[in-house]
Amino acid sequence: MPFGESTATVILHRILYIVGFLLSTALALLVILYRNMAPSISLLALAAIPAVAIIGLGVLLYFSLAPSRIAPLLDRILKLATPLIKRIQKEAVVDGRADRFLGEYSIGFKQMLTARRRMILSFLSSLGDWSCSVAILWIVLLALNANASFWVVVVTISIGRMIQMTPIAIPGMIGVYETAITTVLALFGVPVAIAGSAAILSRIVTVWLELPITGVAAYHYGFKFLGNRPVQT
Repeated sequence: MPFGESTATVILHRILYIVGFLLSTALALLVILYRNMAPSISLLALAAIPAVAIIGLGVLLYFSLAPSRIAPLLDRILKLATPLIKRIQKEAVVDGRADRFLGEYSIGFKQMLTARRRMILSFLSSLGDWSCSVAILWIVLLALNANASFWVVVVTISIGRMIQMTPIAIPGMIGVYETAITTVLALFGVPVAIAGSAAILSRIVTVWLELPITGVAAYHYGFKFLGNRPVQT
């Protein structure tokens, strides 16, 4: 798959995910505000979540619809990334110039936007993934007999996902994510011991039980496939 088109699929997935994330988080904050479930100072801090999401969404859409504006920056990035890309896939064609990448990206992004049914299906899939993360933590809290509102869980997962999107070199944000989930739940009155237990138990479901399945899939369809591909001449 061309490098630019593959990048377009990742960016579009992120855009669709942020839209679902933004809608559900904004609704949850409105419900919490209406029911006076948190101090006003805390709500002001939590309001930064949809604000950051809106900014991120705007940036992604802006550069996706006008990718030529970042050509100078991409020229430098591609020159630095070329050795790594060729090391992973020896037959990869990367000439270190942004014009080819941006052309592939623009074509792929616009083609995906025209496939409306698939766009809707992708959005619903992203929303389903988001909803499952919320449901897992909520069910774990119920199992621990914690009195936590569903809307509080939505906001808690929102903060956790925002932290996971932060470009920090910590695999899976292990430790940081759990600390954030525990802190937010404690802010809404959940005992720290229960909040920490819920964060760890939900993490076991969302990460550690997925690793064996995704690991086998990555090996079989990823590294094994690339390693056995004939070199194109």
